[in-house]
Amino acid sequence: MPDKSLSFRFNLEKAVNALAYFASKGVSDLTTLKAAKLLYLADRRHLLQHGRPITGDQYIAMELGPVPEGTYQLITRLVAQDEIDDLTKARALKHLKVYRGFWGTLKYPLLQARQPADLAVFSDSEIAVLDETIAEYGKQPARDLVDLSHEHRAYKLADADRSPGSSVAMPYDYFFDEDTDVRVRELAEEQQEDRDFADALRKAGRAALSQRDRTATAQ
Repeated sequence: MPDKSLSFRFNLEKAVNALAYFASKGVSDLTTLKAAKLLYLADRRHLLQHGRPITGDQYIAMELGPVPEGTYQLITRLVAQDEIDDLTKARALKHLKVYRGFWGTLKYPLLQARQPADLAVFSDSEIAVLDETIAEYGKQPARDLVDLSHEHRAYKLADADRSPGSSVAMPYDYFFDEDTDVRVRELAEEQQEDRDFADALRKAGRAALSQRDRTATAQ
């Protein structure tokens, strides 16, 4: 494992459009639980093939398997009828809607597409992985996907440190194992160096601006 863990920036547009893509491509029973598992499987596959996930969401291990934390919080807000609207929710609702069944009888509301996903936010490899995920897992019940994710190395490593009823971080480093293509892992680490450098530049820029503002105020 490298000295510094892999980290990625959560891309809300990709997460929302991935969900809309799932919903518009015939994924059955797209509940919150199933949506979380499909995103995990897509992010995991793209990471292991191309050195980076699709959404960049942070994963946590919970009782029912891996959960993309940012996307899960967003879906929860979409599903909650009494949730106050905000800009992030409004952006998501441009592509997604919540189906609660006839007279609201569904125990687990379903995500549906309000309009086609904006595929321009994805690379060709990301679209290919989304299609592969739909073809392989789109018709499977959410419970089967939970069982599948429980067998993955990443979840097992994180779950070993999780107390009942709690959640723990599930680092992207855990996704790699001895069967991972060495070149993919090296690519992921090289890209991490680029992200770290870009972050350092942004921090330096913000610090310089802050210092300039303090100097201007003092004059």
